Amino acid sequence: MRKLMRMLLALVLVLAIAAPMIPALAEEVETKEYDGPLPLYVTKETVKAYKHPDKESKVLKKLSGGDAVMVELVTKKGDWCGILIEDTKKGGQKIAWVLTKYLSEEMPQSFCKHDFGKWTVEIEPTCEHEGYRYRFCKLCGIRQEDSPKKLDHEWGKWKVSKEATCTKKGERVRTCKNCGEQQKEEYLEDHDFGAWKMTKEPTCTEKGERVHTCKVCGTEKKQELDKLPHDYEYRVTLEATDHSAGVRSKVCKVCGHVGGEESFDPEGTIRRGAKGEEVRYIQQLLVEQGYLNAGGADGVFGGGTEKALMKYQQDRNLNPDGIAWPQTRADLEHDYGPWETVKQMTRAEAGERVRVCRGCGFEQHEIIEPGTVFERGRRGEDVRALQQIIKEVGYDAGSFDGIYGKKLDAALAGFAQAEGMIVEEGKVRPADVDAVVNAWLETIPADTWMGEGDVNSPVNLALTVTAEGGADDSGVTSYSWSLTNLGTEKAMFNALLLTFGDTPDFKQEDLVMVLDGVELKPGAANSASGSFNADDEWGEGNLNFAAMAVSEVTGAKWLSNAVTFENASTAGAKTIAPMVSDVDVNNLADGIYPVSFDRGDVFSGASGIYMNAVHIYTQDWYDIVDVNTLAVGDTIVVEGEEVPVLSLDNTEYGIEVNADQDARAFVLASQEDSNGFFIRGLDDMTTYTDHGETALMIAPEATFTDAWDIEKEPVTVNADGIVEAMQTSENDAFTQFNTTVRVEGGKVVEINRVFVP
Repeated sequence: MRKLMRMLLALVLVLAIAAPMIPALAEEVETKEYDGPLPLYVTKETVKAYKHPDKESKVLKKLSGGDAVMVELVTKKGDWCGILIEDTKKGGQKIAWVLTKYLSEEMPQSFCKHDFGKWTVEIEPTCEHEGYRYRFCKLCGIRQEDSPKKLDHEWGKWKVSKEATCTKKGERVRTCKNCGEQQKEEYLEDHDFGAWKMTKEPTCTEKGERVHTCKVCGTEKKQELDKLPHDYEYRVTLEATDHSAGVRSKVCKVCGHVGGEESFDPEGTIRRGAKGEEVRYIQQLLVEQGYLNAGGADGVFGGGTEKALMKYQQDRNLNPDGIAWPQTRADLEHDYGPWETVKQMTRAEAGERVRVCRGCGFEQHEIIEPGTVFERGRRGEDVRALQQIIKEVGYDAGSFDGIYGKKLDAALAGFAQAEGMIVEEGKVRPADVDAVVNAWLETIPADTWMGEGDVNSPVNLALTVTAEGGADDSGVTSYSWSLTNLGTEKAMFNALLLTFGDTPDFKQEDLVMVLDGVELKPGAANSASGSFNADDEWGEGNLNFAAMAVSEVTGAKWLSNAVTFENASTAGAKTIAPMVSDVDVNNLADGIYPVSFDRGDVFSGASGIYMNAVHIYTQDWYDIVDVNTLAVGDTIVVEGEEVPVLSLDNTEYGIEVNADQDARAFVLASQEDSNGFFIRGLDDMTTYTDHGETALMIAPEATFTDAWDIEKEPVTVNADGIVEAMQTSENDAFTQFNTTVRVEGGKVVEINRVFVP
């Protein structure tokens, strides 16, 4: 410091004689130029640099001990130094003033971030003593010393002074090559064992044993051998068919142990998860018949392909399980001609039609059922509904057990005798059902016939009916229907009502009836659905549909919206709703689910990491056939609201609905490998269905990838860091719009959160 002060004072004196004064950055500070810049170091822990050479002006920068600065100017008195700092507003550099007493030519050792040179070794370490070395910091000159530890002895080979055997100890010694120190020890030779001999062969039920013996001393060493694995072979207990899996057991050929049953598919079956050209072939057949988007033919059997196949199977009266059985594949591959009616359908009896494959002559027969027909022994909710309704009109069919037995026959016989009808024992015809239902409807007083519900009603029934094209050659039109309860109370769906007439009067005599009996939970949690065939000759005028349900709370009767077609062979306006997703939140199937939860409900417990109070969602999807046949005048159910379709426009983003109209506007968009469309609103948000709340366990191998901040790289942590990562995140929003979990085997194996604008 003294040296610096001497230098500065001398410098000021010289400059006062040899050079004129100049202002420092127009601040009227008298300074002198000198040959600089001069590098100095800050000697205090914190030093302020001011705008002017005084302590009253603005602080431009704070310096830390050990910082290097460049001095450009000094005041006449030498008490202040002008140093260069960055000008953050205008760019470049500017002058700030620091007291001279806080600067030094030498780096202060207490603040130095040392940059040491090479070690100078004075004493090399050996196996007898430690070493000694030192080095200096290039910045502050501080000396650092070190004493390397002793080296390990470098031992030579053992020299035997007394021979040993495997039973008698010997002696040996070895010497360090560097210092000459010796190490002595007693030792035994290892046993010289012979070959292993089997004393007990292992089997799949018992462990085995083997032994080997020392050639010198006769010591034996035994070893237990593990059981052998079972030698299984498959034995079929149920043969597979062309449309169903078989069952086989694994049986050990040695001991007869049964390793459990498993199902197996007939040859040629393809299921979800399969990949390859065979899958692509099935997908292309589905594309050709309008059940799958063209982009879905990618050779990967995913959820979209499965849903498309289920829809095809349902339409073809095959088991709608979404599996490409040989039967389904053969049906897809046939080149059928037109349907021909071989037996006309009547009100009391089913009809029959047939079509022939042009390639192989295969005949496909289809029964045209006029309505629900029960035979004795049938079980189901539709039987239970009929038992309930016939009791409403005064005839006891026994308990509501859903079993068609003698008591229901007796009740129907009593009803028929009173009504002047003829019934067939052991069988209920559609005409019989119609008569019972008409009698029941007449018993409902007008003040308890509640009519169509609204969004605030305890029961709010939304009915959708779709005509599957026009009438066929026999004058029959096929209709599919579904019913959803958007209200707040449970209801028991009893009947689908069909009548002809210019007005939808469902208390007139010419009425057709379909029974079901499905329990409808509130909030669109589940629905009833089915299909129906209508003959043009059944009546005149419009064909009207409505559904009846009974509140489980009050017993009040509720009627759905009425769906009207201009006639039995022409499709009218329709209402489409999201496809129903069957999700059991307490037993989640493997898959990816949108979720919402509070990050405080993710915690570590005694048995692992849990997610508590997690809401499970599925994205709302609309059937591809429904959307592709959508027309102006139809209605779409969006988040429980029936939205009229006022306009449709095909764009690169999807089908725009109600653009520039006085109604809710949105886009119906599709994705590859999907069997439907989802809604993207004007806020770019999709719609979801909440299936309820559950608790999930996070698997030990799980990961959490967080990409909520688009300006940062995604961060991935393993299971042991998930809780901390969520608790310390700047964003506490975990919703169905930005967060998904992947579930395998009932546990969460992956959590992902993405950026949502």
